[in-house]
Amino acid sequence: MIEKVYPLWPTIYERIRGVKMVKATKVTKSGKASRSPKAVKAPAKKPAAKKAPAKKLSKTNLDEMFKAAVSSNESYQATDDDYDKAIEHFNGIIRLLDAIIAIDPSYRNAVNYKGMMLYGCGRISEAIECFELILKNNPVDKEALNNKGICLYGLGRDEDGLKCVEAAIAVDKRYADAYMNKAIILTGLGQVEEADKAFRKARALDIVVG
Repeated sequence: MIEKVYPLWPTIYERIRGVKMVKATKVTKSGKASRSPKAVKAPAKKPAAKKAPAKKLSKTNLDEMFKAAVSSNESYQATDDDYDKAIEHFNGIIRLLDAIIAIDPSYRNAVNYKGMMLYGCGRISEAIECFELILKNNPVDKEALNNKGICLYGLGRDEDGLKCVEAAIAVDKRYADAYMNKAIILTGLGQVEEADKAFRKARALDIVVG
């Protein structure tokens, strides 16, 4: 006697009972077929092994990762004829920063530095997204305002860029970098006298702070 089995999808009730119903077709020597239900017990499931909880990195660990990323960037010596290598380097730093941000999205310094690296790669719109993320949490973050301003200038949005660097100066009137960027943007706008004033202010503050 030959037996051929056609499995059926178990009903909810059958699955609850842990029994899977199959439809069996029996073919006898006489050639007549008969059908009879046959219960087959589902194999017992082994209890799943408990996974060890993932070890959460501490703030100190993230700080060390961030310092390593910054150190790697600062030690890199770029040359004018090594553009592709420079971009590859920046992308490597971005990957390190992404690893930090994946663990702690609120790690402000990593987000800010990532924006700077993206700007260095010419990915200006993505850089702006980083600075806007910081400003969403802290609208008066002077570095994010200044960085966003120079990015907007890089996109040809001079007036918007000027507003951002002026907002950074409003937060800190002794912020030399913002005055320098203001001078650059004003020069682009053809406001030479105002640009010269901003440049002189930046130099004076840089000397005092430095």
